[in-house]
Amino acid sequence: MEKRLLKDAQQFNEERFTKVDIIKNRRSSSFLLNFLPEQHMRPHNHPNRELYMHVLEGKGTLFVDDDELEISQGDVIFFEEDEKIGFTNTGTENVTIFATLTKMGEK
Repeated sequence: MEKRLLKDAQQFNEERFTKVDIIKNRRSSSFLLNFLPEQHMRPHNHPNRELYMHVLEGKGTLFVDDDELEISQGDVIFFEEDEKIGFTNTGTENVTIFATLTKMGEK
């Protein structure tokens, strides 16, 4: 068992968004993505992985392949391995997203 505090991973940087690991093991990892207003994450995918995101606070625009989706506090989103995702904090407040990335095909 491992126990961590989310607030310890809620770290912001003026230069760029932050990804702060919370718990990692051989099959999965959980982390926080922290964005100041106007910060963004370039589009990318996660081969052989599934991604779950839960917006803890703030709002912004999620880019999934060729689509745009407005997300905000309380939203939970699931991504397949081949979906290309990016994000921009389009609001005036900080955004914090809790994410879990899991490996596929392992027992």
